[in-house]
Amino acid sequence: MAKTSYRTKSNPKKPENTNIPLIIFKGVAVSIAISLLCAVGLSIISLLSEDRFIDNYLEYIMVAVTMISIFVGSVYATKQTAAKGLLIGCAVGGVYVLFSIGVSLELGHEQVSWLMLVNKFAAGSLAGALGGFIGVNL
Repeated sequence: MAKTSYRTKSNPKKPENTNIPLIIFKGVAVSIAISLLCAVGLSIISLLSEDRFIDNYLEYIMVAVTMISIFVGSVYATKQTAAKGLLIGCAVGGVYVLFSIGVSLELGHEQVSWLMLVNKFAAGSLAGALGGFIGVNL
């Protein structure tokens, strides 16, 4: 017997949680947790393996890890509300990028160019918006 769905155009899924700042914080926390787990995993693989593949392409792998973690964090956040996917997704991406830039400035003491800031913020916001769009529709 088929499972009946009570969700129709006239009866959309109601938002479960409407505290937007808390939802954005949870999304950023999920993104940071995924990034940390992947960074630790890549560090262990890099230390244990003799292959220089990871060392040669570490910059590109970390960009991919960052985008995937922002995407997953945005999906998680917007799935909780089932509304405002692009707004919440972009906010998760933007806050994550601001957090990562703050950490890199504190640890690296490097100068930051405006072009790099705009590039990271745009990529993070777009990954978050895509995750938000998909998270609302799940």
